[in-house]
Amino acid sequence: MSGISIPTAAAKILRPLAEEARRRAIALYAVGGPVRDWLLRRANFDIDLAVAGDPDPVAAAAARLLGGRVETFGRFGTRRIVAKGKFRLDIATTRAESYPEPACLPVVDAVRVPIERDLFRRDFTINALAVRLDDGSRALTDPYGGARDLKDRVLRVLHPASFRDDPTRVFRAARFLGRFGYRPASGMIGGVKDTLVSGYADRLSSHRRLHELEGILGEKDPRAAFALLKAWGYLALLHLEFPWKRALPAGVEPRLAALALARGPAQGRTFVDAFPHAHHRRTLLHETLALAFSDKSPRVAPDVFAAVAVRRFLPQLAAAALKPCFLTGADLIASGLRPGPAFHEVLDAAAKLQRAGRLKTRSAALSWLSSKAQ
Repeated sequence: MSGISIPTAAAKILRPLAEEARRRAIALYAVGGPVRDWLLRRANFDIDLAVAGDPDPVAAAAARLLGGRVETFGRFGTRRIVAKGKFRLDIATTRAESYPEPACLPVVDAVRVPIERDLFRRDFTINALAVRLDDGSRALTDPYGGARDLKDRVLRVLHPASFRDDPTRVFRAARFLGRFGYRPASGMIGGVKDTLVSGYADRLSSHRRLHELEGILGEKDPRAAFALLKAWGYLALLHLEFPWKRALPAGVEPRLAALALARGPAQGRTFVDAFPHAHHRRTLLHETLALAFSDKSPRVAPDVFAAVAVRRFLPQLAAAALKPCFLTGADLIASGLRPGPAFHEVLDAAAKLQRAGRLKTRSAALSWLSSKAQ
């Protein structure tokens, strides 16, 4: 078959979707990141599809194929297939966009546009690529020279106003330069710095900054991207006043926890609260900070995520330091103590000794209690 090579696992999924689009006379394309990575012979399990028509038939076919369901999200009604398995599929209608003012979200000027117009709204030439699927050709659409820039290992924006229109592209530039080890195209760093000096980057909402931070933390090693952002003057926009050169654990949330812990109890909480995290994540990060900087073992078992993060941050902790306090109120009552101020003082003292590693087992704690009750 002519056209670019698609990995076998992805082709197995895309073939029936292409057949569905062909039956309905809908042009179907794989676009952006997966096409870039197919050309680079890199694995990519996030597949973005674009249709110059109604996305629902293809989305429904994908949901049936993957045994999942269709969810609509985002301002532009992208269809996401939620299913078990390693692949994620997003399906959108081709569209043209414009920016009414710098750093604002784009508005849609037209939908069901030719794929070349849709690709112009992308961030970099290496992501402005599409592969035709419905006609079986797998023909590459590359109107802005992305394949050439991949070969030359260059990162290039599509037009001079790109960073002004959307300053989040600066953070993505750092990600891609760090990931691929490419060089920026001539004049690109000037555009990066002009966007900062002009104040456009400061207009980004906390939600958009968090999204870009999550993207960087999702990289295999985010330190190269952080180094570039620091050199460009953008690191402060992420509220990242921490030793970012340190090695981080795998995963976005473990890395957020590690960064918060590295800043200490007060500044760590400030770091967490600077972003609009979902309630569950915010609560979990706060619990992690509290567990790390307490001088007592917890009364109840901590969340596994928090315990793992604290162990990683404080590897010297005693083995039983994060276990629930060995002694309970029932133990104190059984020893003859009655509830009151002294009662809680004994529990706190036991929890501190356990945290410090001086009470290593429940039997040791009970012996300590017995000596206190005498």
